[in-house]
Amino acid sequence: MIVTRIRALTGALVWGSVLALGVSPAWAAFANLGPAGDFNLFLFGDNTQFNSDVEGRLAVGGNVDFTTKNSSFTVGSKSDPNGINLVVGGNFKNQWNTLTGGMIVNGNVDWMGPTITGAVNVNGNADFHNSGGSIGGPVNVVGTYTRPQWGFPPNAASPVVTPLPFDFAAVQSYLQSESAYLASLAPNGSKSIQFQQVHLTAAGPAEGLYTFNVTGAELTAAAGHGLFISAPAGSTVVVNVDGAANNFNSMGIFLTGVDRQHVLYNFSQSTSLFIDSISIEGTILAPYASVNFNNGQINGTIIANNLTGGGESHLHLFQGTLPSPVPEPSTLVLGACGALALGTVAWRKRRA
Repeated sequence: MIVTRIRALTGALVWGSVLALGVSPAWAAFANLGPAGDFNLFLFGDNTQFNSDVEGRLAVGGNVDFTTKNSSFTVGSKSDPNGINLVVGGNFKNQWNTLTGGMIVNGNVDWMGPTITGAVNVNGNADFHNSGGSIGGPVNVVGTYTRPQWGFPPNAASPVVTPLPFDFAAVQSYLQSESAYLASLAPNGSKSIQFQQVHLTAAGPAEGLYTFNVTGAELTAAAGHGLFISAPAGSTVVVNVDGAANNFNSMGIFLTGVDRQHVLYNFSQSTSLFIDSISIEGTILAPYASVNFNNGQINGTIIANNLTGGGESHLHLFQGTLPSPVPEPSTLVLGACGALALGTVAWRKRRA
């Protein structure tokens, strides 16, 4: 009886001990893709792109440079014109072209001839040099504000620091855990390789979660042949791809039943991902990867570490339902140790 009570107490106090000790996963408040799910492109590091656009919202934890190859980049063309559609943790550099909506930049801004329809919040310096362009919303620049003589509002009378709407490090920790957890799930759909075509098929409830394991070699070999996914309409499909360096290029992607807003490609091990000459139907989760998006488009979201290239991001946000990652092992061990200690004390008192 005493042993049974101790076991019950230990199990009940695992999470209580964690909370009492102030230890919890950094991602405890997030679900699905967290804040990244609201963005068309979400990067933890740097973004260096050219001659392209992202139709939805853009978030970058590091620096952004859209001026390489003497080019420019449009952001938020299909997003809420009254929202904050550009969030940058470092410095931002662009030229000409349009931002639909407003921006928060934690570092400096260097933008020649911009057209910005919303509010401008810059915690460093902002140089909107050369003639042309306009800003439609109020300006709040903490550092030096440089502007043409017309088309640009004055700076706020008393500029204040604008905090970022989320912690990039916390989101990264959560999505790395989520990616690893999804990769650990046992596949419950069938896979077949037919003349190097990859066929993924699932049958079951319309609201189900269907996971598939595809090797990086199989995905690379499918270039020029195709990827076929069949699953019930309304279900969520997760395609787990292994390998540190992967290619996702030169293939048609064909969906039956399930739509692109319910498909997630999970590159949980990838540190390098090359995308080229493809229209990707779905969202990419590659939280460790430096992505070379050389050419093509994604009809979904890209979540990665760094990104370069001229690929386009089209606004089709992920709408599927994902399981939450299990607590980190270190958290469980610490909580269990605390509970065990409390249980031992109770047992000793009972014996006395």
